[in-house]
Amino acid sequence: MAVVDESWLAVWWPWLLVWGATAALLAASVAIVFRYRTYYRSPPRQDICIYLDARLVMDLYHRYGGKYAAALSRQVEKRVSTSRRFAGSANLDPLRADAERGVTSEVFERYVVNDSPISIISIVLGVLDNAHDIVDVDLISQEVEASDALDKAFNRQPPTEHVRLQRIHTFLLIQGEFRVVDRTPEAVTLNAPFGEPDDPAQGPQVRIVCAAAGLRTDDVYSGTFRCLGRVGTWDAATKTLEVRPTAVFH
Repeated sequence: MAVVDESWLAVWWPWLLVWGATAALLAASVAIVFRYRTYYRSPPRQDICIYLDARLVMDLYHRYGGKYAAALSRQVEKRVSTSRRFAGSANLDPLRADAERGVTSEVFERYVVNDSPISIISIVLGVLDNAHDIVDVDLISQEVEASDALDKAFNRQPPTEHVRLQRIHTFLLIQGEFRVVDRTPEAVTLNAPFGEPDDPAQGPQVRIVCAAAGLRTDDVYSGTFRCLGRVGTWDAATKTLEVRPTAVFH
């Protein structure tokens, strides 16, 4: 038997190497495809949404007409048609007919204010990104990311050195070290300094006020947050820039 085995191996060992190499390549290919698909299908921003202003999200749908409404409707319609959870929910079944005819504002609103605000904000981020209407700002490094959105905000002529945030009249995605400076039953106020000063309460600040109704967590602590919002007023006396948050991520 040993002779037969040795003879068999003598004839077939090259093919065994070929088959082994082929199997290894196939295994490697599967691993690469899975890794690529996992990365590609993941949302570009995977932070946890801890605050969402549903009224502002609805403003995007109603106030801006065709600019955002059509794109948001298409994306929500895709989400509705593919989401088993949405289609199978007993209290949302009456919306199925609306979804078949085209997503209405009622469907969009229920998607926002009911149990899917986290899903809807990912759609909003995608639509705003595609429209080049989000400018990324890092308060810690004091940098504004060069992008088509920044060019668009300054009519294709962005400043060459310094950017004043109060001049950017589009959506900002601001990352910073926010700390809670006030907490009431109605709202939580957070401030973040520009840069990394020894005393974070000193120097220019960005302030956001999160209404209690939009909070997605029982409590908010100080930490690194990213805020999607639009610039409000600049208080020169306190060196504070107000930003009205649409969503806050942690």
